[in-house]
Order: sequence, then C-alpha cells, then structure tokens
Amino acid sequence: MTEKELHESLALNIKRYRDGKFTQETLAEKIGISYQAINAFEGKRRFPSPDTLVKLATALNVEVYQLFVPQDTTPIIIEETPENEKIRTQLTDEIVEEIRYGVNKMLDKIKKESM
Repeated sequence: MTEKELHESLALNIKRYRDGKFTQETLAEKIGISYQAINAFEGKRRFPSPDTLVKLATALNVEVYQLFVPQDTTPIIIEETPENEKIRTQLTDEIVEEIRYGVNKMLDKIKKESM
C-alpha cells in the first residue's frame, strides 16, 4: 500500500464513519481540534498526528487500523473454523503491521517537512 493509498483510505474512512453520526464540526469539538482540521484530513491536505488518530478512532468507535482499510473491495464470507481463525489472525497482524509501517513512514516525512 502506497502513502497516497493510505491517505486516500484515511480520508474516505473518516467521512464514512462519521456520516450520519457527526458533522465535521461536532466531530472536531468531540476530539478537541478545529473543524478545518477534519476538513483537511478528509480533503487529503493534512495527515493527523498519532494522538489525533487515536482520538478520531475512539470518537468514531472504530480501531485505528480501520481508518486505513480500503473500502472499495467486495467482502468475502469465510466459514468460521479454528484453522480459518488462526489464518485470519495472522493476516490481520500482517496487514496491521504493513499499515503501521506506512503510517510511520508518512509521519516521519511530515516531521521532516515541518522542521
């Protein structure tokens, strides 16, 4: 997953998860930032800090990694078996690690640009 794809998924997911629950203004107020910041995140003009990502996920009642999962894929139903659960856990761990790596890389880039 590229940095651009991560940013795109984040922007779409913030909007998707807040839709019908929060306006940009009410979400911003809930987590203690400006509505312009929410607008910038959804518009892919800014990337939230790790602390803000946690606050966003908490307010939207999702896990942080869910903010980065692309939503343009068709869901697949898989039978629940112990073996499948083990595979699902392993794949989830790998995906989360890949997302974590991409986010950290992006945050490092943002830090360098702000110095």
